[in-house]
Amino acid sequence: MRFLPAVLTFAFLAILSPARGEAAPPYAKWGAENLESIRKDLWLPKRNLYAEMAPDDKGVPSHPSFMWGVGVQLSALAGASAVEPEKYLSQTTEYADAIQVYWLKHNGVEGFDVQPGPKQADRYYDDNAWLVLALSEVFEVSKDKKYLDRAIATFDFVMTGEDDKLGGGLYWREQELRSKNTCTNAPSIVSALRLHQLTKDDKYLEIAKRLYAWTNSHLQDTDGLYWDNIRMDGRVNRRKFTYNSALMIRANCLFHEITGEARYLDEAKRIATASEKQWVRGNGAVADSGKFAHLLMESYLALYQRDKDKHWAETVERTLTYVHDNLLGANGRYSHSWERPAGKAREESMLLNQAGPARIYWVAAKALQP
Repeated sequence: MRFLPAVLTFAFLAILSPARGEAAPPYAKWGAENLESIRKDLWLPKRNLYAEMAPDDKGVPSHPSFMWGVGVQLSALAGASAVEPEKYLSQTTEYADAIQVYWLKHNGVEGFDVQPGPKQADRYYDDNAWLVLALSEVFEVSKDKKYLDRAIATFDFVMTGEDDKLGGGLYWREQELRSKNTCTNAPSIVSALRLHQLTKDDKYLEIAKRLYAWTNSHLQDTDGLYWDNIRMDGRVNRRKFTYNSALMIRANCLFHEITGEARYLDEAKRIATASEKQWVRGNGAVADSGKFAHLLMESYLALYQRDKDKHWAETVERTLTYVHDNLLGANGRYSHSWERPAGKAREESMLLNQAGPARIYWVAAKALQP
């Protein structure tokens, strides 16, 4: 097995900055401030983990973050390390090592649990797909193969969620095989494509093609956007979230990068155009939660790299400026909604809500600033 040079670190972000009449927003500064606020509010120093939310009114700390938030925070740190490794790489690898306490063997199969053990297993296939992506990036920025090995092992767990019911596809949750969701299948396609790029093993490309075909045939609407899930009785939950379509934009961009086939780029454009019409407002607001919406902005940057259409970079700039200028509270926390300012509820401080802006700020810093 061969490994690609580290120059491929965040390859999809190595793009030219769009022409502007004025300086780009200070994305790296915003990202640094965001990560500092997260660490102040949520860091659990005795465990080297982040909490699920800020301490309560009595100062009692929260339990460690659920695995979904872990994945977003690790990806935010990896994104920061790609821009300022001297400042963030040690934090990134420290956290990547600490989260091994979530790694659980159950029924002979290992994977990341929703909470640190020891405990009864409760593992989500989508959580683990996000960790494949994050650990792959940690490998790229650190050049330490153990993180790629962990990404591969995590992907192996994800694929235990596939069977031939409904013609294929991945389940959402190991303990409740009730539905097959876009939020599992889409990031798993992207994960498979990233592992193919990093290892040159064609089995990952074949897995990606198989999951891609199933997801498109079972969960894609005629407008190009994606429904949430299909239940095992064949009923489709037609609710749409930004991140489901976002990951399929990224999947198509990666397929185009790997295969050179124009149909994938055409499809990425079609989905992106439909998603902008559905969710993105003229002032930059996004009609969805930030924990989903940051991934839509990341997908637009992936598309910008492929088609060089400045519209996508400008859309991201407008949205991130709106988020920073309108949705950042005096306490340093962002609203969970990317349409309106934050409330005062403690739940606003959830790692999942705060790590999303940090991730996309650092991705934009890598992609859009000279």
